[in-house]
Amino acid sequence: MLKFIYILMFFYSSLLALDINEETTHTELLSHSQIYIDFNKSATIENIKNKNFKTNGEKVLGFGYSPDLYVWIKFTLTNTSNKTLPKIIEYGNPLTSCIELYDGKTKKLLNKDGLLSLRENRKSINPNFKIILKANESKIFYIKAYSNITTLIVKLDLWGYDTFYKKEIPYQLILALFFGAMGIIIIYNFIIYLSTRDKSYLYYVLSFMGITFYYLLYKGVASLYLIPPEVLTQLIGFSSFIVAIPVFFLALFTKSVLELNQYPRINSILHYALIAFPFLTLFSYLFHLDTYRSFFPILLLTYLIFITFYTLLKHNRQAKFIMVGWLVFFTSALFMYLSSLGVYDIFTSYPHYTEFTLIAEAIAFSYSLADKIKQLHKENLAGKNDFILYQEEETNRLSLIVTEKTSELTKSLNEKKLLLRELNHRVKNSMQTIISFLRLQRYESKDEATQDLLKNLENKVFAINDLYALLHTSENVSIVNAHKYFSLLISTVRESFQQSHIDIRLNTDISISSDDAVYCGFILNEAITNSYQHAFSHRDSGEISISLRKENDIFHFTIKDNGIGYTAPTKNNTLGMMIIDTLAKLQLNGSIHIDASNGVEINILWKAHA
Repeated sequence: MLKFIYILMFFYSSLLALDINEETTHTELLSHSQIYIDFNKSATIENIKNKNFKTNGEKVLGFGYSPDLYVWIKFTLTNTSNKTLPKIIEYGNPLTSCIELYDGKTKKLLNKDGLLSLRENRKSINPNFKIILKANESKIFYIKAYSNITTLIVKLDLWGYDTFYKKEIPYQLILALFFGAMGIIIIYNFIIYLSTRDKSYLYYVLSFMGITFYYLLYKGVASLYLIPPEVLTQLIGFSSFIVAIPVFFLALFTKSVLELNQYPRINSILHYALIAFPFLTLFSYLFHLDTYRSFFPILLLTYLIFITFYTLLKHNRQAKFIMVGWLVFFTSALFMYLSSLGVYDIFTSYPHYTEFTLIAEAIAFSYSLADKIKQLHKENLAGKNDFILYQEEETNRLSLIVTEKTSELTKSLNEKKLLLRELNHRVKNSMQTIISFLRLQRYESKDEATQDLLKNLENKVFAINDLYALLHTSENVSIVNAHKYFSLLISTVRESFQQSHIDIRLNTDISISSDDAVYCGFILNEAITNSYQHAFSHRDSGEISISLRKENDIFHFTIKDNGIGYTAPTKNNTLGMMIIDTLAKLQLNGSIHIDASNGVEINILWKAHA
């Protein structure tokens, strides 16, 4: 009876045997195999023959993250040709921790490969084993696969030598072009970030660096060419963070590009989600929830798609570019997730689907950034044009106001000139009237002292009148030419005393303020009047010298005669000298020195006013 059972088992196995020959360049192997799931991880090649294998009809088997089981695959290959056939068995998942190939008859371990047992000198992305079938030989093989780090996906293909390497070369070339394109896009946008300092570009660069790194691991390129197995083992232990980091920066990128501050409610939700996201990732890592390590990133990505769709309805220009990128990316992420769970594997039919979607997403997101810069440039140009137009309008408006105000001021100035002319005429008449009254009073008086007093008053009024006449003819009424003014005063005093034997010499070429000119005029009038009255009594000739100069902001005013001089009491007590002393000290805020030992010399110094 037992013999009969073994005969039936052999007959059943022979029905499942895969016939191959030299023309068999490629065939899918898993659907021609039997599967045994070892949940206790206790089966060995020694006792595996007694285990209950089940027929498998699937081309791909996915078990998700399953560190607590072994998967045994049993298959029979029959060489129906008369030639020895070299073949290659390819295991289609580079992240499986270990794959062991056994000879079913001798129970010998033929080879090992996988993430933790990377075969030396392997040049292909996926683990693979070389086998040789002799002419008309039928051979049973066992493969044991397990993965305690990543998801367990089983896919087997049988290749001819030449066919395997012919397909491997273009496959790796496509991957090289993909990673090269991603690198160029990342570098390009990083350079733009350095130029613009726009955080959107930084988030873009960081997110796609994370995506590229994850994909290097996922496709097995990192384990084959970049990272030693012992380092890779440690690194994959942080797979929760490797998945979460690019998603986190993609969320920041979306928040920045779509300018979500203008949508307070959804922006607030995303804000708190971004705060919680790192803690949820850390939680899944600490409690070894590897089965759900992609759950939170996919949940966040789903919300980002909702945000993009919402802003698209709000006519956000950037949302349409982001939406295209999200759609292609989300389909790829979803299919990768379904593949890791063993639910559905699209990559059997479309092996480069993920590369295509990632490139499409990168281009769409990059274009959204470029369009954003373009729109900002247009807004800046529009702003500049509006500003230029505003400047022109303001210039025209101000020009019109200036014209109106100028016209009003011109009219007002003409009115004031007319009034000033009338005022000058009246002041001049008033001065002449006062002078006429003083002269009439002087002629009628018989007292010589009274006549001298009236003559002094008359000369003082003349001093004011001369200054007024000089200012009236000047363009700047705040400045007086000292030489012209003093010459008028001297001429007036000469006419009033009619003493031709007295010579007056004037030396000055400066201008002084009209305020100082008034006080200097009074001082000069008083000084030369005193000289005429007292200095040259009983003399046939006399000389009066007058000078005014400026040195280092200090005015020097000197009036000197060569007359008989004064005695000390006379010098201090005469009314004329008291007037001169008062004007010099109180009005000019200066100092005065009088020397009467040899004629009279009056020296006055004061500081020029600012």
